[in-house]
Amino acid sequence: MPPTNKACWLIRVAALPLLLLLSVALAACGTPGQDLQGDAVHLTQADFRLQSGAGWEPPPELPLSGLRVQQTAADAEGAEAWTPVSLPHARPRSLAAGNASLQAAPEVAWYRLAVPPGFAQQALFLYLPRWQTIGIVAVYVDGRMTYRTRGSRVWNSFNRPLWVPLGSVDGGAAPPRSVWIRMASQQGVGGALSTAWVGPEQSLLLRYNLRRFVQTDLVSHASAAFLVIGLFALAVGLARRREPIYLLFFAVAATCVLRSLHYVVDDRPLPVPDDWFGWLTVNALGWSMAVTFAFALRVHGKRMPRLALAIATLVGLCSVLTLPVPQLLPNVSAILPAVYILIALLTAVVAVSGLWASWQARSREGMVLFAWISLNIPAGVHDLLLQNYRIDIEQVYLAPYLSIGLFAIFLAIVYRRYVGAIRAVEEVNAGLESQLAARERELTASHEQLRLLERQQTLAAERQRLMQDMHDGIGSSLMSALRMVERGQASTADTALVLKDCIDDLKLAIDSLTPADADLLALLATLRFRLAPRLKAAGITLTWSVEDLPPLPWLDPQAALHVLRILQEVLTNILKHSQATAIDLATEAQPEVGAQQARVVVRIRDNGRAFVPAASNPHATQAGQGLANVCHRAEALGGQAQWTAWEGGGEFRLGLPLERRLN
Repeated sequence: MPPTNKACWLIRVAALPLLLLLSVALAACGTPGQDLQGDAVHLTQADFRLQSGAGWEPPPELPLSGLRVQQTAADAEGAEAWTPVSLPHARPRSLAAGNASLQAAPEVAWYRLAVPPGFAQQALFLYLPRWQTIGIVAVYVDGRMTYRTRGSRVWNSFNRPLWVPLGSVDGGAAPPRSVWIRMASQQGVGGALSTAWVGPEQSLLLRYNLRRFVQTDLVSHASAAFLVIGLFALAVGLARRREPIYLLFFAVAATCVLRSLHYVVDDRPLPVPDDWFGWLTVNALGWSMAVTFAFALRVHGKRMPRLALAIATLVGLCSVLTLPVPQLLPNVSAILPAVYILIALLTAVVAVSGLWASWQARSREGMVLFAWISLNIPAGVHDLLLQNYRIDIEQVYLAPYLSIGLFAIFLAIVYRRYVGAIRAVEEVNAGLESQLAARERELTASHEQLRLLERQQTLAAERQRLMQDMHDGIGSSLMSALRMVERGQASTADTALVLKDCIDDLKLAIDSLTPADADLLALLATLRFRLAPRLKAAGITLTWSVEDLPPLPWLDPQAALHVLRILQEVLTNILKHSQATAIDLATEAQPEVGAQQARVVVRIRDNGRAFVPAASNPHATQAGQGLANVCHRAEALGGQAQWTAWEGGGEFRLGLPLERRLN
């Protein structure tokens, strides 16, 4: 979305609720000057008088003399005369008039409304769109009190429309003739009364409900929504301390709720004293401007340390000076207009500085935000005039609705920041995933190349090994046989023996290529299968005395060939030189003992002449080269080859480690 469209979207988000609310408010207020709406009567005239010497508490009934009867010249002595007035009617506020204390005697004003005759046999109701004063209001129907305000005298449901049943005219009861409204006000604060509506319930209920919804219910519902969303932002802010915009959003929500509390109070007693409640709601305006300014600094990105310090100092001083303690100011309510003027000046400073900073930073969000904040100045002037009865009392206070629009802008900004952060994370993750996939492809290709190279190296090494074995084993035997034949020294038996040795070498080379899977017994079984016919032909009995052995992980084809060559050499020497008739092949597993590591042992025992490689042994030189090959192959495997004699013949032991140590 282009930046211009985003700014327009923010304006529409904020302005739409306000326009809707103002439209509903106009519908709820009705059309002034119209006397009859269906069955309801719109009363725009009343009789007015002031009563001196009266107290705060309204009497339950009016006496038959004085106020209740039509005043004549005879009973007017000592009392003020009734004066016809037009509704709405207001008594102006004066800060210097009288004693400002709520404990002093009140100013009592009376309004007398005549109920027109001619209503059908149905219940009648009185509907007042608005009244306002600091004090107590009571409503009398034909001299009998039917309603009075309760709770606080200061915060006394002034913003709630009045709905009073006037009684039923069915069953032969006489219809009400007049309605009396008693307004006991604190001295100097004045009071105001809107026009009145009298009629049956079905004619007035919709108008009353609309007015109540616009003036109080919507404000209270919006405040509750602000608080819930603010608490969510608080949870996010506590989890993400590096992003204070969420904590500031919670502070904005909390101050907006506090500044709207006095618009939604009802007859129930307040949980705090009046003075402290007034201090809280009035100073919430300044707090709201301060946190809004701090929030906006995060939006347009401009640093204004001096202005921020000045705003914080001014708001703090205002909060301290208006504390409802005897040592400071005696009555907060008496200086409310002055405080509102100060807040209006503060709002102007915040709006102008914010617009300038947003323009410098090219922040469209900031410009929209501060343009909306600047609307608080005319709205504040309007509300101040309405509070002081300088304009029509039936108009609505605009501050709560501007707060709704302001909060909508805040919500849109935080939403865009939140969604933008999520998108940024997703883009980063997508980039990381793409890079990771590319690296995985590179690693896969590298691994494939390594596997191919290893395979080629393995094949080359195996080829080299086979060539070496064939050259050293089969090749050497064939060359010896060839020379013997060429010299005429080879008999048929000798030639057959050489060829058998060559065949055995070839078979061993082939057997070494068979996968042993680290199983030494399988390798020995292969050797047994190859040599058993030859041993049997030589008249030698082979006894198989093996036991289960642990696997040898290092037993690859080359190591397997070494094992087979060693055992073949040993068995061949027994065949040729020991004159044995029996051979016993056994295995055992030996645990680790001291410096000797765990190993497996292959033991070959015969019953012939013992072969012990020593200088004193006459047979030591008969197989000198074979002995050297056996020792070299055993060392290559990391094992040990050992020849010993026993009482019945000779014994060979080949020890192989479980874990081969590579040098």
